[in-house]
Amino acid sequence: MFETQEFVEPSLFGVFIQPNSIHCGIHLAEIKLPEKCTVLGILRESQVISVEDNPTIYAGDYILAMAINPMMTPALKVILKKTHSVYYSLNNCLLEARPFPSKASNSIASSTQTNFTSIHH
Repeated sequence: MFETQEFVEPSLFGVFIQPNSIHCGIHLAEIKLPEKCTVLGILRESQVISVEDNPTIYAGDYILAMAINPMMTPALKVILKKTHSVYYSLNNCLLEARPFPSKASNSIASSTQTNFTSIHH
C-alpha cells in the first residue's frame, strides 16, 4: 500500500585548490560537474562566498561541494582536484624560484666562456 522511499544522504565536502589546479583563475560557474552534483561556494580566508556571486577561484581556496547521491562523490572529487600536468600558477613565475647554479656549473660556464673568447681572438 505504501511505497517506501529510500532516503539517500547527500555528501558534503570541501576540496583544497592547489596552485596548479585547472580551476585557478576561472569562475565557479564554469566548472563542468557530474550529474546530481553541485557547488555551494568557496571558503576563502575564513569567509564563505556563495555560488550566486560566481567568484573567481584562486589557489588556497576551498571549493564547497555536494554530491546529492553519495555514489557520485568520487567523480566530483576527481573533477575538483584536477591539476595541470606541469606545475602551473597564474600567480607564480617559476623562473624566479630556480635555485642558483652550483659552483661546478659556474666553473664550466666560465671555462666555456674563456675557450670561446680565446678562439675568436
